[in-house]
Amino acid sequence: MNILSIQSHVAYGHVGNASAAFPLQRLGVEVWLIHTEQFSNHTGYGKWRGEVFDAKQISDVMQGIAERGVPPKCDGVLSRTASSACVRRSSISK
Repeated sequence: MNILSIQSHVAYGHVGNASAAFPLQRLGVEVWLIHTEQFSNHTGYGKWRGEVFDAKQISDVMQGIAERGVPPKCDGVLSRTASSACVRRSSISK
């Protein structure tokens, strides 16, 4: 099974793609990750560093995956929340 996961990512902690990939991989699922943002840690800690990726950055990654012929092999999409409406539009339009 192949899953495309479009979520946030943190370097420290386990939320978004940082929490989704490992358990799915342990179950034998191939997980393709697209990060909508990358932060040092969960924003619930009060202070963090990093950035939210804009729609063009997300689209570029999705286009690169499409150029590898990946979409027909995708069995599902896992997406919690996108950071902004432009990122959601980018994800849906592809």
